[in-house]
Formats: sequence, C-alpha cells, structure tokens
Amino acid sequence: MISILIGLSFTFSSNEHVPSFTVQFNHGEIGQNVTVCIDNDLVETSFAGKLRFFDGKRSWMSLCADVRSPIRNGQTFSITLRRTDSLGLGYKMAGSIVYHCFEAARTEAQCAGLQLAVWEAIEDGGDQPDFTSGHFRVRADATVLAYATAYYGAAFSGGSAFLLQTSGAQGGASQGDGSPGGGDGQSQITP
Repeated sequence: MISILIGLSFTFSSNEHVPSFTVQFNHGEIGQNVTVCIDNDLVETSFAGKLRFFDGKRSWMSLCADVRSPIRNGQTFSITLRRTDSLGLGYKMAGSIVYHCFEAARTEAQCAGLQLAVWEAIEDGGDQPDFTSGHFRVRADATVLAYATAYYGAAFSGGSAFLLQTSGAQGGASQGDGSPGGGDGQSQITP
C-alpha cells in the first residue's frame, strides 16, 4: 500500500461515507534526497519531502506515509480517506506531526526533516526518535536530522490528519493487503 499524508484539508462528518477517488503523483516538490535503510537490508537513496499530487480538480502537496513503496511521476492510485486518529499508534503519531508541523515546513531541509519524522513515527514509534537503529534508519544532513527530531516532538501533541490510503496502483506494482503498512500503493497524510 502506498500511504500518503497530505497537506490539503478534507472535511466530512465522522459518520459520512467518503467514496474512493483517484489521485496522480506529479513529482517531488520541496525536499532533498536522503539515504534510508529499512529492516537492516534495504539501502537506497530516496526523496524526502513534500510531494505534489492531483485529483483531477485540484493539486496539493503531501507527505509519503509508506517508505517501503516507491512511486514514480505520473503514477495513479485509487484512494480512500481515513482519519489518522482512528488508526494504530504510528499513524496517530504521524498525523499529530503533520497536523502541527506541515505548514511550518517550507525549506528543503525542513520538508525533508518533516518527512523523516513521519517515517520514523510510522516505522518505529517510541518516545524519542532514533534515526540510527530500528526498522527505519537514515543518513541525512545534520540540519535535516535536527528538523526531523524537532518535528517528532509533536508526535504526542494531539491533533489528527488524514491518511489517503491506496487500494491499488496503476502504472506500477501493487502488493500487500491494503492495510496501513501493508504495501499496496503509496499512501499520504494531510492536516
């Protein structure tokens, strides 16, 4: 699953059914490349930062919620909207980070740091971030890591965001069971 944490406000009542809709990934917008290691064996260079998406009517910036599912320009996904406060602890933490910090992150280093804080929350969680051990490890500029650590501080501050969870990808591989962290596309989170 590809999980996308997006920077666009969606409004609906808590008991209203929100239909699935299609989004297209345009490109990495603001951020920088970092080196990530997942589960001690996958090491790759990855863009960390805000991503540009389009749903046919509007364009917005988001953050990736699934470091395990790379995407490419032009790829499309069927999305279902979910509140992060109704999901597991890692997604609740990531939603709180996005809720409190998305708008404040504007520079390349800030946006990269925000993405790293979100990935750390989802992959490892914990009271304090540790970018050198656990399921998710990263090598990045010291300034980026300082922003990531600062943004991670909002993980337990409350506040929710939206997870745009994919139910499959077109133009790319689809895998997994469709649950958060399951590997079925590219999901995103937004305030």
